[in-house]
Parts: sequence; structure tokens; C-alpha cells
Amino acid sequence: MKKFISAILLLCLLTGARAQDQRATDLYHCLAASPVAQSLIKPYLEQFLLLDAQLESDVQALIANERITNQGGVLYFTDLAAVVRTAETLQQLDQHYDQFFSETAVFLATRFAAEQICTGSMDPDAYREAVLDYLELEVFRPLDDRASIFFAKQLEFESVRDIINRSERDWLAAAGDQLAGDYPGFDQPVNEEFYWPLLNRDFDIRLTNPEPALQQLTLRQGNNQKLKEILQFIFDNWTEIKGILDWLNNNLFYDCKPSVTARIRLDKDNVPFTLSPSVRREYRYAVSQNGVLMDGKSTRTRIKARLKLFKKRSIGWARDKVSLAGINYCSLQWNACEEIPWPANGAPFLQSPNHQPFKTKLNQQHPFALTIRDVNYEFLTFKLFFNQQVIKTIYLLGSSECE
Repeated sequence: MKKFISAILLLCLLTGARAQDQRATDLYHCLAASPVAQSLIKPYLEQFLLLDAQLESDVQALIANERITNQGGVLYFTDLAAVVRTAETLQQLDQHYDQFFSETAVFLATRFAAEQICTGSMDPDAYREAVLDYLELEVFRPLDDRASIFFAKQLEFESVRDIINRSERDWLAAAGDQLAGDYPGFDQPVNEEFYWPLLNRDFDIRLTNPEPALQQLTLRQGNNQKLKEILQFIFDNWTEIKGILDWLNNNLFYDCKPSVTARIRLDKDNVPFTLSPSVRREYRYAVSQNGVLMDGKSTRTRIKARLKLFKKRSIGWARDKVSLAGINYCSLQWNACEEIPWPANGAPFLQSPNHQPFKTKLNQQHPFALTIRDVNYEFLTFKLFFNQQVIKTIYLLGSSECE
């Protein structure tokens, strides 16, 4: 009897899915044939194509200006500053490209609904989702990590970004009704995605004229393998050159009390039905706090988090390229080295959320050994956002949250 009931439920689900697919197909045809819809799309599509061409030109200029070469499958840069500049430029180009599509798609979907273009009898939320899919799959066809992937192509180079994207596509294609297993992009030798477009499959890179302080540190440490480890340590902890040079030149690390360490990795959840009634969405996140350690010495604390959004389609899963992912945190801890509260005024620190299409992150260092003395008073709490609405609160340390 249970098998019979299960078979009936599965048949109902399949029938509903087929009907939904047919409605979406009919909507696509209607929009493609609608003069009003196409006239609204045309100027934005032209801008997008110009943006795409400019992006390629900017990447080519970046490679030439920074004198980046591929030798034996490893990228060569002059120094760490050039590495950081290149990673920063690629990130900005990728974000600008993604943001243009996301904002344009949302704007056009809203205009289509206001003009009642091909709405028929569709539910408003289902109509919006179908229009967004139409704009993504049939009109704009945005590419993943556009600048980063073009950068690798121009240098005839397979980057970590290429490899992780391929693993992600395989993972999404193999998913059934649920996104099973761990997201392949978490827990890498260098977890900071900022540098993935520049690193090869061995997470390696070469510098032809490294900063003097880096050269001195390398000589003190020993051999070339140690240089790779030092660079990976740098890449996993800093995304701006000032922090790197401060560490290299000023020897900011010294023995002190350790930072408290906690992490939640590879976790997942569903976007609430109230925020996504027509399409199933899941998200993956990782949050952590840890001391920045090298040679067993640390006085700095890193607070880090990542969030990625995925949506269910009729066949498989895909990146949610339109919805905004956001993360923030608030915290009140104890600066163990100076034996004063952090923040020093005793009021909780509140980080503003950074909202980006599909994925977002935060990676902040504080020049203190932060710890928790009283879990009833001190805390570190994260909030995750979907389209600027809170979808989860994570009490990583303590149990409080900011008002």
C-alpha cells in the first residue's frame, strides 16, 4: 500500500513538473514573439554585449600591463603586488558583469509583469521566475566568472577557477531532487577564491622579482617548497597588499594568547518557501573564526564566511545568478593580548552585509587575539541573507545577536 501511495505521489509530481515546463516553454515563445518585450530587451542586450567586449579588452590589457606569462602551466608575475592587483581587477570585472545581468534581469522581469506581457493565467511568482530563466537561458546567456575564465583562456592556462567550476558543474548535473554531498569549492588548499584565477591545479605561482621582505623570509625558511607554503599562507589570509606588506616588513606576529577557534563548514539549508514559493532553492555556507598562525605564533584573528545560492530547474540544478546572497556578522569578544574588550568601547561590532549575485564572502582580519571568556555575554553571530532578507542566524560563539 505504501509503495502504491508513493507511486501516486511521484506521478503527481512528474505531471505537475511537465505542466510547469510546458507553461514555461509557451511563455518563452510568447516573449520571443512579443514586440513590446523585445523592444524592452534590446537596449540592455546591446549594453551587455558592449560590456562583454570591453571586459575582454580590459583582461588583455591587464595581462600586457602586468607582464604575466604562462611557463609550463604556471603563471609568472613580477611580485606579490602584481598578483594582488591582477586578482583585484579580475574580481571587479567579474562582479560588474554579474551585477549588470542580475540587476537588468530583475528590472526587465518587473517591467514585463507591469506591462502584463504574456502573463496569461500564471501565478505572479511563477511568471517572474520563468521570465528570469528566459532572460538568462535564451537572451543574455551570461557566462560563469567571465573575466577570470577569459583570463585563463588568453594565457592558455588551466586555473583553479577552471577546475572548481568544472567540478561544480558535474556536481550540479549529478544532483537529483536534492543537492547531495559537499560543495566541491570548499576546503581547498587555498580557500580564498580571490586568487583562484591565478593559481594552477597545484595551487602554485611564480614571482620573478619578489618584494625584498618576502625574499628575506624565504631565505630564512629554506627552500622553494617553503616559498610555495608561504605564498599559500599569504593567499589564504590577505586580499589586499597593505596587509601583506605590513606582515612582511613589520614582523607583526609574536607570541601571545591564542585566538578562540570555531567553524561550521560545508553546511546547507533551503531558502524558505515564503521567500521562494515557485522555485526550490538551496544554499551552501561556511563560517569560521581562527587565529592567523605561522610558526606557531599569532596575535591576529580572522573571521571568515562564504555563501552560495543554487536553484532547481526542470533538469538538474544551477547557480542562482539573479538572487542576491548576503552575509554579515556581529561580535563582542575579549582582546586577550591587551586584556581589554573588543571593540574597546564594549559595544558589539556590527559588519554591514555585502550583497552579491549568486555568491558572497567576507574575510576580515583583526589585529588582536580574540577570545571568549563568558559565552553568556561575549559572542560571534552571523546572519545569512537571500535578496536582502535574513534566512539564517548562526551562533558560532556564544548565543547573542545584535539588535
